[in-house]
Amino acid sequence: MRLGYILRNSLFLLTFFVFSFNNSLYSAVDVPTPESATDAKAVEGMDLFKANCAACHAVDKKVIGPALNGVWDRWESEESLHAWIKNSQAFLATGDAYANNLYNEYNKSVMQSFPTLTDEQIANILVYVKGKANGIDPGAPAADPNAATTATPSNGGNSKYVLIGIVLLLLILALALISITNKLDKVVNKTEETDVATTKKSRNKKIVKALLAIAVIAFILNIANGAIHLGRSQDYAPEQPIRFSHALHVGQNQIECQYCHSGVEKSRHASIPGTQVCMNCHKSVQEGPKYGKEEIAKIYDYAGWNPDAMKFERAPKNIEWVKIHNLPDHVYFNHSQHVVAGKVECQTCHGKVEEYEVMKQFAPLSMGWCINCHRETNVQFADNNYYSVFEKYHEEIKKGEREGVTVEDIGGTECQKCHY
Repeated sequence: MRLGYILRNSLFLLTFFVFSFNNSLYSAVDVPTPESATDAKAVEGMDLFKANCAACHAVDKKVIGPALNGVWDRWESEESLHAWIKNSQAFLATGDAYANNLYNEYNKSVMQSFPTLTDEQIANILVYVKGKANGIDPGAPAADPNAATTATPSNGGNSKYVLIGIVLLLLILALALISITNKLDKVVNKTEETDVATTKKSRNKKIVKALLAIAVIAFILNIANGAIHLGRSQDYAPEQPIRFSHALHVGQNQIECQYCHSGVEKSRHASIPGTQVCMNCHKSVQEGPKYGKEEIAKIYDYAGWNPDAMKFERAPKNIEWVKIHNLPDHVYFNHSQHVVAGKVECQTCHGKVEEYEVMKQFAPLSMGWCINCHRETNVQFADNNYYSVFEKYHEEIKKGEREGVTVEDIGGTECQKCHY
């Protein structure tokens, strides 16, 4: 980038120097005054062209700027061309398509503005350019038929030697630039190699940082997920002190849940049955179909029962059952509310208990699970005195305006209903 910048500016200065020197030679030539008005405009246009345009433009070739031959045909109107010459930056701001394309084509090089030129002077410059393009040079002396045929010596010879000297100077400068360029290329290549190594090292650092960030995010998500599931034990099925089969008692023998869990209709707790409830049946049933006498003997030991003497010989001991379903201390749940008022079946929350050989936690018992149930479950309004206070809903159901009432409709998703 820096090398290209140096070369561009150097060549620009050299070109500017050549054309400036060439203009100074032309300005020393006396231009005879033509007799016609058209020649007068061309002569004035030539002088204006050399003074203002020749440093960057030629008639028939591209220099710093484009060749001016045919410029009058490339612009949409003469007014646009005049405005461009007087103030190119202001005209670019109008959004003219050709002007902006020209500006971009020449690497956004700003054309010098000529606000002092009048429309007539610009027109004279164009007259000169048109004539020059057609091979007419208004600066050439008119032929005199009475003049002698012997050529008059002029300063053209001296100018030729000066131009040759300039060409030699340019060659010397070009060689110097090539030498400087080679040295700069070596420096640039070495710098680029260093930059590549630095870039690679920087990229490796970014990769390491990205991996570290991903690891931290994963760690945080893992902690958050663990915190969310803290205290939950879905599918938890611990080993109990006595192997008790719900499949046998509830499924095969058709014993109602409420027979053993008598508190389910009266209390917030379902209650775990004591040994006396077990002994109501096992005074007579001393051997099971799967575990034989082994597990029933454990019941006798806890109850203080002597099966041979058929009597209690000592005080009973509590069976230390392992609790399966646990809720946080700040959560309120009432079994009787759900079983009696809501008519909720045990299997809704506990799964198909009648098929469990080993009791387990069926539901996640999360807040989201409870709220979704309250949003989707219709309560049993018919013949349920508990919901008699909701007269509005009863009337809407009778009129056919409502198909059912969810737990959410009667306030079942309010925070204070389940949290202290």
